[in-house]
Amino acid sequence: MGAPQELIAGRYRLERRIAADGMGVVWEARDELLRRTVAVKQLRTTAGVPEDEADLAKQRAMREARITARLHHQHAVPVFDSVEHDGEPCLVMQYVPSEPLSAVIKRRGGLPVAEVARIGAEVADALAAAHALGIVHRDVKPGNILIADVDGSAMLSDFGISHALGDATLTSTGFMHGTPAYLAPEVARGDESTFASDVFSLGSTLYAASEGRPPFGEEPNSIAVLHRVAVGGFQAPTDSGPLGPLLLQMMASEPDDRPTMQEVARRLAALHADLGEELVPTLPLAAREQAAEDDPDQPTAWVPVEHDAPATLVAEAVATPEDTPAAEEPAPADTASHPTGPRAATAPVPRSAPPPPAEAGDAGNGGSDDRPRRRRAVVIGVLVAVVLLAALAVGLLLLIRPGAPSTGIRSPAAGPSASTSAPAASPSATPSASTPSPTPSTPSPPPSSSSPAPTPSSTPSTSSGNGTATSPVAAIERYYTLVPGNTDAAWPLMTADYQQNHAGGRAAYDEFWAQVRSIRATNVRQIGPDQVEATLTYTRASGVEVDDTTFRLVREGGVLKIADSAVR
Repeated sequence: MGAPQELIAGRYRLERRIAADGMGVVWEARDELLRRTVAVKQLRTTAGVPEDEADLAKQRAMREARITARLHHQHAVPVFDSVEHDGEPCLVMQYVPSEPLSAVIKRRGGLPVAEVARIGAEVADALAAAHALGIVHRDVKPGNILIADVDGSAMLSDFGISHALGDATLTSTGFMHGTPAYLAPEVARGDESTFASDVFSLGSTLYAASEGRPPFGEEPNSIAVLHRVAVGGFQAPTDSGPLGPLLLQMMASEPDDRPTMQEVARRLAALHADLGEELVPTLPLAAREQAAEDDPDQPTAWVPVEHDAPATLVAEAVATPEDTPAAEEPAPADTASHPTGPRAATAPVPRSAPPPPAEAGDAGNGGSDDRPRRRRAVVIGVLVAVVLLAALAVGLLLLIRPGAPSTGIRSPAAGPSASTSAPAASPSATPSASTPSPTPSTPSPPPSSSSPAPTPSSTPSTSSGNGTATSPVAAIERYYTLVPGNTDAAWPLMTADYQQNHAGGRAAYDEFWAQVRSIRATNVRQIGPDQVEATLTYTRASGVEVDDTTFRLVREGGVLKIADSAVR
C-alpha cells in the first residue's frame, strides 16, 4: 500500500511512512500544488471482508471525510482532501508531530487531574463544535487524541472513519475490528451512535487518563470486553479526585442521563481553571522514536497542527546539568472556525521554573567538575566576540566601499527606505541565497515621495474603479479590510465550495468573525499565478495571534474569489 515517492491523485508525493494501525497506513507527504507538508492516510479494509461490504466501507469513508471537512476547530485534525488510489480511499490531513494520548498513558500511567481536565476540555470543545454541525465522532478513545509536541495541546482525529470501516463493531459476517473498550453501552448492544455516545466515550477516555487503566479492563478478548461494556458495569474512579463526579455522569448507562458535550466542555474548563496545572515535560521526540523502534506495535504519533509554531518543544525542557530550560508555548484558548483556517488566540501559560543551580562541591567533588565548563564557557565567549567583530568589520567595509549607492534598495531584504536599516547581526537582514524575494520581517509603510520604488519581484495591489480587485494581492487585501465588520460584503468574495466546505456555512462564518475584534493583513505577496501569501494578525478578547497563510484564488464572474487557504 504505497511506497516512498509515489504520487497520489497526481498531487501528493509520499515521502516517508510514519504510522500504521488497523485502519491503514499514514504517510508524511508533500502537497505539490500548495507546496506544503501533509499527512496522507491510506485506508484499508480488513482481509476476509466480502467485496460488497468492502466497497460499502470505502464509500462510507469518502462520505465521512467530506462531512468531517466541514469542521474547523483548533482541537480537531482537519481533513483537506479525500481521494482514491489503487482502489482504496485516502484522506489528506494536516501534519504535526504529536503523541497519542494512549502512548502518554502507557508511558506515564495515570495523569494529574488538572492535566486530564485540560485535555478533556479541549477535546470536548471540538466535539461540541462537531455536534453543532450534526457530526458524531463514533470512536473517541485515547488512540484518537493526539498531544502536540509543540505545546501539549490535544487534537482529536479520525472523525467517523472507524465507523465507515466497521472498526469496533460487528460486520454482517460477525467479524470484529478493533477494540470496543471505549464504546457506549447502547452502541455495544447494537444501537446507533449518538451525541450522547460520544459523551460516554470521552468519559471513558478521561477515566483511563486519570486512573491509568480503561474502565472496562484491558483484556485482549474483544468479545469479552464488548460484553462488559454492553452491561455497563465498571469500577468507580478512585484516583480522579474532583473529576470523578463528572466522569460518573458522563458514563451514565442511560444516554438521557448524560450531560451534553457543551456542558462537559464548560465544566472541564472550569475545573482546570480551579485546579491549575503543573506542566509535565513530554517525551523528547528522539526518545519516542527509539521507543517506537523497541516496540513496533506502539502507535506512532503522526497527526498533523495547522501552522508551524516557533516554540521550543516542552519535551526539551527536561533538565540536565548543561541544559537551558525551554520556554513553553502558550496553550490554546477559545474555539474558532474560520475559512482561512486560523488558530484561536492563545492565553499565556506559566513557564516552567528553571532548575536550581548546583551547589559548589556537590557529591564531594569540591566543585572540580565545574572548572572545565567554565573554561569552555570562556573559550566560547571569546569565539563569539571574534565572530561579532568580524561581522562588524565587514559591515563597515560595505558601507564605506567606493561606488556604493547612496539611495535605493540594496537587496530584497533591505528596509523600506534608504534611511532605515537593520542591525548588522540581525538574521532577518540576510537574504536567502536560494530565495529571490524573501519575506520582509515587518510590513512596508505606505509609499511616499521619498520612498524607493518597489523591487521588480513585488506584486502591485490594484483594483478597478468599482472596487473590484484586479490582482490576487489586491483581492486578499480587500477581503481583510471588510472583516470582521462587514461580513455581508466579504462573504461573496469566497467560492461556494469554500463557503460551505471550509467556512462551514454562513452561520459558522458569522460566529467566527463575531469573536474577532480586528484583523490586519501584512506582507501580502503573490507566490504563483493564483497564489498569495499573507501574515494575518488577529486580535480577540483573549489575546493576539499571528498566522502566515497561503491562499489560492479563482476568477468567477469577473471577481477574484478565495478558493482555498492553509496556515503555513
